[in-house]
Amino acid sequence: MTPPKNKKTSDQDDEQSMSDEGVGNLFTGGGAPSGALAGWAAPPSPAAQPVPADRPGLAVPRPPVVPRPTQELVEEPAPPASDSDTAKPVGFYVSTNVANRFRKLRKQSDLTHTQIVFLAVEDAVEKGLTQVVEEARRAPKFQSKLFAVATNNTDLRGLGPVQLQYKPTRAQRAVIDGLVTEAGLPDHTKFLAVVLDQYLPGRRDA
Repeated sequence: MTPPKNKKTSDQDDEQSMSDEGVGNLFTGGGAPSGALAGWAAPPSPAAQPVPADRPGLAVPRPPVVPRPTQELVEEPAPPASDSDTAKPVGFYVSTNVANRFRKLRKQSDLTHTQIVFLAVEDAVEKGLTQVVEEARRAPKFQSKLFAVATNNTDLRGLGPVQLQYKPTRAQRAVIDGLVTEAGLPDHTKFLAVVLDQYLPGRRDA
């Protein structure tokens, strides 16, 4: 039996259908591909596309340059002086006679008050502190052959109502305090009055 004209067979219909489907998926941008054709249909990502060598006008973007903050040079302050190196005025009391001899030596020489005190202390150490203190003690007004008389550290030659000053550092004051204890005296005022009376030129206290 001869098929009528203009009528396609089933094989022709299937072949045409497959051909149109393939053209639509690969080149015409038709419906979404499936299976093995999915990789062909997906366009490449713009970020993955290389820059053509023949198009120099397209520059590769560079990361922005973040300026670093400028560092100002700051001068470090000088370390504070140690308290042991700081000289502070210290007052002590002597007799009028010792004060006059002290001021006279100060005017006749280039020595400061502090230097005169240090020289007097060094001289007493060389002589022996025990001897210097014993010579400075006045004989007690009350004496007894039977009863012992307590040592009087308030009636010493060199003591008096006149105030003088010197400026030792804390370390230097610590040295003098140690000598005061060694001499057996209660404070540095009595110690300095005694050593100055024996060191200064002129007549010593009676």
